[in-house]
Amino acid sequence: MTRINIYVWLFFLAGMLVSCAAASKRKTADYYHQHEASIKEIMQLYDQLYEQQPFSAGFSDRSFKYYLLEVSTDSVRYIYNTEKNKEAFYSTILRFNYDTAKLKSLGEKIRDIKSLWLSKSTFYINDKPETVNFLSFKSVSSGKLFVENKYYILVFLKYPISSPDINARIEKGDLVKINDLVYYMIGSGFR
Repeated sequence: MTRINIYVWLFFLAGMLVSCAAASKRKTADYYHQHEASIKEIMQLYDQLYEQQPFSAGFSDRSFKYYLLEVSTDSVRYIYNTEKNKEAFYSTILRFNYDTAKLKSLGEKIRDIKSLWLSKSTFYINDKPETVNFLSFKSVSSGKLFVENKYYILVFLKYPISSPDINARIEKGDLVKINDLVYYMIGSGFR
């Protein structure tokens, strides 16, 4: 192979990598902007309900028919699925005294924007815990057999955070900025 052909192939491969990254960013940013008002309502409802008892919620199927609720207490994590046991699911909602109207509204809004999972995650910056909300919404197609699914995940900050760790993840492309408080990443799990 001539030297010119090698350069053409390298240029082509580099272009493909850049276009794939740009397509992911565009798809995620478009999703966020398309559903921004609903997402803000979802985050507000979620934070209100979360104060009563920490939980995560989403769907166990791609048809968005079966709700999944993961309730966390100090010692136990309960996971309920309307596909497997509706009665246990509803009794848990009553047991932890969730506002059923708000919870129903939250579930409908999550389904309407076709989100798979809504939760919180905590990490530490300078020995101080920071908690963020995250919303996963779509599987990233790898096109390869036996390759683990990856998911688009939106990360919502309460205020801008800057640290060497975060900045390194942004520079590396693991965390991509949509705006000052919203980032996206591609993760190996939707929850």
